[in-house]
Amino acid sequence: MIPARCLTTCEDDEDSNSRVALILGDKPVCGEKTLLMAPKIKLSSGYEMPVLGFGTYALKGYQCLSAIHCAVETGFRHFDTAYSYENEKEVGEAIRTQIQMGNVSRENIFLTTKLWNIHHDPRDVRRICEKQLDALGFDYIDLYLMHFPVGYKHMCDEILTPLEGDKVQTTEIDYIDTWRAMEELVKLGLVRSIGVSNFNMEQVQRIIQCSSSKPVVNQVEIWPGFMQKDLVDYCRYNGIIVTAYSPLGQPNRDDHTPIYFFSEGMKRLVKRYKRTASQIVLRYLIDYGVVPIPKAGNPVHIKENLNIFDFQLNENDVRALRGIKPKPRIVKYETVKEHSFYPFEREDEEDDQEPEPEPERKSRPTRQTIKPEPTEQEVDEGDE
Repeated sequence: MIPARCLTTCEDDEDSNSRVALILGDKPVCGEKTLLMAPKIKLSSGYEMPVLGFGTYALKGYQCLSAIHCAVETGFRHFDTAYSYENEKEVGEAIRTQIQMGNVSRENIFLTTKLWNIHHDPRDVRRICEKQLDALGFDYIDLYLMHFPVGYKHMCDEILTPLEGDKVQTTEIDYIDTWRAMEELVKLGLVRSIGVSNFNMEQVQRIIQCSSSKPVVNQVEIWPGFMQKDLVDYCRYNGIIVTAYSPLGQPNRDDHTPIYFFSEGMKRLVKRYKRTASQIVLRYLIDYGVVPIPKAGNPVHIKENLNIFDFQLNENDVRALRGIKPKPRIVKYETVKEHSFYPFEREDEEDDQEPEPEPERKSRPTRQTIKPEPTEQEVDEGDE
């Protein structure tokens, strides 16, 4: 569980006309307009981050705009995007509109974006960060993450996955050099805090040993079937907050995966707490001590995902969730698994697992990502 001493309320920070109620299992504060908001945790950089975020992976165009508007008006203040998501412009536009409408102030927004793999060259880091700021329409980023430890060859800013035949063209640029260039962004005031994503324990430790600052966050895949306890414990010991992407395990109603999400045990929890499976899992992960960033395009799911701070799971139910059988990771970046900086255990894939589908490849320059695109159902389910 996130230590209580690390959590702060939002009441003094929020605009006076919002009359925010921070719900942590107690009765909400009454007011003219009450918003449910997540508590905050203090980062090692001194800044505060809400313990629940709003993921935006695969949200594009009008769907992205409408989802962000709904999320802000619902009470979300922590938003996660990335260069490779190709939606920074929409995310920034929606947040700026909400600021102009007086629904929120910039200081009360915590905005995360990421440095993509083709920009690992230290000479590219400042340039691309400034380009991302321009797309977002802000003068600083709250949290800037190195998306992945493996660098890709830079062809142009529009080609996210440079290919030679069927092989991704990688580089040998050391992520330590990239990290040091990111440290300069903090000194320049372009970003407030920096961190990493998809890094393993050894890679995080190497950054700590070889740099003047440590990551404030490591964003990795975590869901009830893939809890990464050793990594979470290591990061916690070193004062690094773990952000959890794909926090539900990418549920799909068509084939009832992951199994735990549609199990009879989960149905019993849903009935007992009168909550959705998503709400139960998000509450469980926050009590586990990580910061989930669920994604949702459906307004009902957006509101449900935030409405998790007025109940708590009992010890027996937490124990049952901890007993879920471990499953393989979902996001594998298999196309670069032979690279020396590949962060995942190659043996964690079982022989009988079907191979992860490769991203669609086009002959003309186009932005591509390694992650498999979620289905429309996954978007609606509120999972990244």
